[in-house]
Amino acid sequence: MNFHLMLSSQRPSGQPMRPSRWQVASAPPDVVRSIAGQFGLHPVVARLLTARGWQADRLTAENFLTPMLKHLRSPFDLLDMDAAVDRTHEALRTGQRICVYGDYDVDGVTSTALMVGVLKFLGVEPSVVIPHRINDGYGMNVSRVEQIAAEGCQLIITVDTGISAVAEIRRARELGIDVVVTDHHLAVGELPMAAALVNPNRSDGLYEPTRLCGVGVAFKFAHALLKKSSVEEAEAKKFLLAQLDLVALGTVADVVPLTGENRVLVRHGLEAILGTRRPGLRALLEMSRFNQQNVTPELIGFGLGPRLNAAGRTNDPTLAFRLLMTTDAAEASMLARRLDELNTERREIESDILDASVRQADDFLQRSETFALVIGGQGWHLGVVGIVAGRLTERYDVPAIVLACDSDHAKGSARSVPGFDIHEALIACGEHLLSYGGHSAAAGLKLKTNALPKFREAVNSYAQDLLRNMDRTRTIHVDAEVDPGEVTWSLYGDLQKLQPHGEGNPEPLFLMRSVESATQPRIVGRNHLKMRLRVGGTAFDAIGFSLGHLKPTFESGRTDILFRPRENHFNGMSSLELELVDGRPAAR
Repeated sequence: MNFHLMLSSQRPSGQPMRPSRWQVASAPPDVVRSIAGQFGLHPVVARLLTARGWQADRLTAENFLTPMLKHLRSPFDLLDMDAAVDRTHEALRTGQRICVYGDYDVDGVTSTALMVGVLKFLGVEPSVVIPHRINDGYGMNVSRVEQIAAEGCQLIITVDTGISAVAEIRRARELGIDVVVTDHHLAVGELPMAAALVNPNRSDGLYEPTRLCGVGVAFKFAHALLKKSSVEEAEAKKFLLAQLDLVALGTVADVVPLTGENRVLVRHGLEAILGTRRPGLRALLEMSRFNQQNVTPELIGFGLGPRLNAAGRTNDPTLAFRLLMTTDAAEASMLARRLDELNTERREIESDILDASVRQADDFLQRSETFALVIGGQGWHLGVVGIVAGRLTERYDVPAIVLACDSDHAKGSARSVPGFDIHEALIACGEHLLSYGGHSAAAGLKLKTNALPKFREAVNSYAQDLLRNMDRTRTIHVDAEVDPGEVTWSLYGDLQKLQPHGEGNPEPLFLMRSVESATQPRIVGRNHLKMRLRVGGTAFDAIGFSLGHLKPTFESGRTDILFRPRENHFNGMSSLELELVDGRPAAR
């Protein structure tokens, strides 16, 4: 497809200014007309779908516009699924003790709850291990495996972990324990000698280009277990439908692409959250100030997910697991309050570390040219340094590494910017590190504290070689240019068919040219910009969250805007409103 490039210098308030490019997609008119006609879509929606690579394929279109559970592939398409199911049913049949080994983030906790739930449904009470972020570290560890063996378990089922646990699974085998791995992370190097390795991202057998997350794989495993059980089909289906709330939580929180099977699972999972029978999840919805009308990925991303994650970041990760598993309303309310408190505590810790990190970063940037930030502090909480690193990359638009230090060691997280592989950077600077791992966008690392200055110098030198001549212009991808007369309830209704939005399926963004303020732009709330906009005889209310810095632009004359249409409810009436994303003086 062709694109028109336009430059803007606007940046959110409080962040360094740098140019941004509006990249507006275009699409062949004949394909647009074909898609609009075949599927009865608003021409603007047909245009944006065509620009995103759609072809006039009825089956593909119907699967996308109406994602149904029957579109899911058989769980037995996954390598080793038969072996995993057979080994688990052997344990169920012979009364062997089973342990579910999970992870502390939302994907890991929901995966654990789902796996424990299906085993209970099949008549077994498994033991559960959810590692502590600080005490145990990420993934399986040998001491935990030895503890599981001492408790008499003969089968470990991992969820959202295990694909790289070569030494740990070897130790389990030495102790007479079989391990069934269900995971989605990429394996680097040798695969563990497990009884089964169920992972859609195995290098020896890709399942599909759209990756399932940990809870998605756990759901597939639960489905396969029930298919080979004596449970009546209707009862099995009822149970699986009731697990889709967990699947949606973990899938959205893990930021995997919301396309393919993930799109199906999340579309139905959001409805399952709306009608969930889990007292803990209902209590958490209340804590998140849920509006009782619909559940969106945004609610998970900004309301439910951070509260569930807070336990693993700052305290005991089993709190989130208990919340999802409890059947007691009073306990659910207590746990939801505790998670809300921990999330508040996490935000305060994060804010303090971010403030200190910004002071360090500003000092580095003022003293010398800096292409990568390596920030560290004594006593910083390891559970939030990854979040802070992400904030720094957003603020300064450079790779950022944030480390929690003590007198001997520094341990932390790295986040990157588009076009810079942070994992490759750590490999290049590996002589200064004790351990590291991750992928192109994010990584974890550990080094001796006294190695920090040389490591900082090495990372910055490596980043300078790659980034100095790179085009750093921020690009905003725009789906279509529209006329004011095209922004109608009909358009808004067809846009709803594209939900849920998220990674791999971003919410559409539109350009409208040469608008003017029909009312004086004003700042409301915390730097939000509010006004009424007019193009010819058509007018819209508009709001731009955290866009107060654009007020002079709208006051100075006609403006080109990037926006998304929104439904606004006020005094029992509904109207279309424009949510502004960016603006610049009109090009024409």
